Amino acid sequence: MRITLFILLSLISIDVLCQKAKAEKIILDTDFGNDCDDTGALAILHQMAYIGEAEILAVMYPMPDEFGASAIDAVNTYYGKPNIPVGAYKGNYEYKGKHNDYYNSLLTNNFENDLKSGKNAPDAVLLYRQILASQPDNSVTIVVVGPQRLVADLLLSKPDSYSKLDGIALVKKKVKQLVSMGAEYPKGDEWNIKICPDGAKLVAEKWPTTVVYSGFEIGVAIMTGERLVTETPEHSPIRMAFATNPGLDEKKNRHSWDQTAVLFGVRGLKDYWTIGSGTIQIADDGKNNWVAGGTTRKYLIAKKPVPDVKKIIEDMMVAPPRSGAQLR
Repeated sequence: MRITLFILLSLISIDVLCQKAKAEKIILDTDFGNDCDDTGALAILHQMAYIGEAEILAVMYPMPDEFGASAIDAVNTYYGKPNIPVGAYKGNYEYKGKHNDYYNSLLTNNFENDLKSGKNAPDAVLLYRQILASQPDNSVTIVVVGPQRLVADLLLSKPDSYSKLDGIALVKKKVKQLVSMGAEYPKGDEWNIKICPDGAKLVAEKWPTTVVYSGFEIGVAIMTGERLVTETPEHSPIRMAFATNPGLDEKKNRHSWDQTAVLFGVRGLKDYWTIGSGTIQIADDGKNNWVAGGTTRKYLIAKKPVPDVKKIIEDMMVAPPRSGAQLR
């Protein structure tokens, strides 16, 4: 009996170790506040972290919005993870499009969070450097579901107390891949790229590891959100954020651009997508064009039926937190 119990406990321990070994180390870079799919992306990331598929190293906020970082902190706290580092943009870049605070101040003021304001969050580029320097080589997946300002500035960063490597060398050493919700195949004029075209162009040309683009065409067909109204409590921050969006359809759905990028970043292709490769060209105005040739710039191609992917995403969006904060 004791031998059987020992073997069982050993198998459980091995299973736990294997589960931890499979967890994707994720840094999410998200422009909370303007569109509600960002909150859906963070929600499904937490659900995948609960079951050992992901390890959330940090969440970065690239916009000049005082309450973006604190809103992210509020969502992390709701899902029982208040200590996940949140970095905020500290620069003065002028984006080429308007950013709206549809829900950042709402979530900050109505849910528990430690930051209260992005002014209290660390500099995102420095936080990137700190976290990357502490991770094993070739281990981190960065998922950017907003403009590429922060990762572009990371490439331009200089050696510091966290690492003697400059930005490009640090990324090359520590990052496995960059996943970007951005651009469109075979060509497009997508929001995340065109509001920060110089950053996107720098990343496309200089990023030293694989970059996978989950393009406009991937998320636009997958409408999620309607189940939030019937399957989540009124005090869910995800439900609140969706309720503020002026672009919902008649069923209270929104395009799943950001969720699909996060889903790929954690789970890979599975049977959801196939992948193509080439060279992405980004013009000064942010319009993009894919041309043949090149192996490190890739784009997702839809494979699994839309209703199936919708259910996968929405099941996680409506799943409750394992532990969380209450509405104030």
